[in-house]
Amino acid sequence: MALQLTMTCAEYDRSRPLIDGIVKAPDIDLAIHVNSDDRSRQRDIREGKFDIGEFFTGIYIADLEQRTLGLTAVPIFVKRMFRHSYIYVNKHSGIRTPQDLHGKRVGLQTWFTTTALWARGILVDDYGVDLSKICWVANWNEKIGDWQPPSWLQLEIAPPGAKLHDLLISGNIDAGITTETWAPFGHPDIDFLLPNYAQEERAYYSKTGFFPIQHILVIKNEVLEKQPWVAMSMFNAWQSAKLECYRWLERQRVHMTGLWYRSLWEEERVAAGADPYLWGFKQTRAEVAKMLEYAFRQGLVTKKFQPAQMFHPSMLET
Repeated sequence: MALQLTMTCAEYDRSRPLIDGIVKAPDIDLAIHVNSDDRSRQRDIREGKFDIGEFFTGIYIADLEQRTLGLTAVPIFVKRMFRHSYIYVNKHSGIRTPQDLHGKRVGLQTWFTTTALWARGILVDDYGVDLSKICWVANWNEKIGDWQPPSWLQLEIAPPGAKLHDLLISGNIDAGITTETWAPFGHPDIDFLLPNYAQEERAYYSKTGFFPIQHILVIKNEVLEKQPWVAMSMFNAWQSAKLECYRWLERQRVHMTGLWYRSLWEEERVAAGADPYLWGFKQTRAEVAKMLEYAFRQGLVTKKFQPAQMFHPSMLET
């Protein structure tokens, strides 16, 4: 008899084959709850409402030191996105270059948000930004065990009910890092920090090979302790779903409702090959190591973890 488990994730082209039942996890009767609201989905997973789920990688990494979540990851990176275009400025702030962020107030959703983890790391590595010279304003106070901010970090919490978007428009913050799209078709006072983000992203990918990991698949420890094979079963199922997605995307070259989809698909194929959305431990080890390095440098954790410490042991040969 198949093992009955529950999973929650958002709807994506790569999760659709699982949601529709085209792809099934071997030996698992999987009940899937689709929830595209990231915050409520994370809350449900943290409260133990699902056996398997799509989770914020930044929060998972921040918990490695304390292991309070009761979750273990497999190297299925459910969501990847470049974040060069998710750093916004108020046009009247005087910010023209990344180093102009020094001495300014910069909003973010939380210090642990994966988008912010990548954006801050890239700002330091590629643009010479000093994170300690910025006053950071978090939209809400995320709790990770007994985490305390490092001594160099200037971190404020926004007033209850405040929205970063409104704070940026009013000038209460000078810039913001967010998962939301505030430009170019938004408020006239909001602009990109990196207006040429498309070129910046291509240069970054060419240099690093990283397509930044955002969300990761996690499984309850109590499930894996009793049935460790579930990790590989879910890994294989998501891999099969991704291959089905790739076949669908290739067909869309002549069907997609968009102007330049074919040329973009072909450009990506030249740049990244047939599998741009990398999963598995071995192929992504360097990128995971960079995330762990960023987490240590930015004070999410007090020691530097190794990529193998992120995942269930059965995943290390994937």
